[in-house]
Amino acid sequence: MAQPLVDLSSLDLTQDVLSEEDVRRMLPHRHEFQLVDGVCHLDIEKGEIVTYKDWDDAPWWGRGHIPGRPLMPGVLLAEGAAQAASILMKKTEGWGDERFIGLGGLDGVRYRGQVLPNSRVYFVSARGRRSGNRLAKYPAQAFCEGKMVMEMELIGVLL
Repeated sequence: MAQPLVDLSSLDLTQDVLSEEDVRRMLPHRHEFQLVDGVCHLDIEKGEIVTYKDWDDAPWWGRGHIPGRPLMPGVLLAEGAAQAASILMKKTEGWGDERFIGLGGLDGVRYRGQVLPNSRVYFVSARGRRSGNRLAKYPAQAFCEGKMVMEMELIGVLL
């Protein structure tokens, strides 16, 4: 199993470090695809971010994925981690809060656990490497109940 990008136990995850307005300005996702409820850790110097998403006991995906045994779809874990990485890219690459970063690809995606309703998921990303003026490749992970449930490397494309 991969090492966590950030030691969550060493952080205060109870306070948001960016306002909801700041997060919404950087992420255009709304309604069901707003997968970042808040940012509880952002260290621009170290190049790391921790965001979270709270799911209640009846999330929108629970009704159809999988009836009788709701399980958060893996693609939503990847999307949530990509949204967290987008905020970090904007803050560390100087791409501007108003610009849009599209998902250009995913490498090494591994699912290592499951997310069930009524839980908090933490999305973690760390500074990766930039390629030219429009591409960056950042590692990202997702955690639920203290366990890594997903890891990947994603390519962000400045559009």
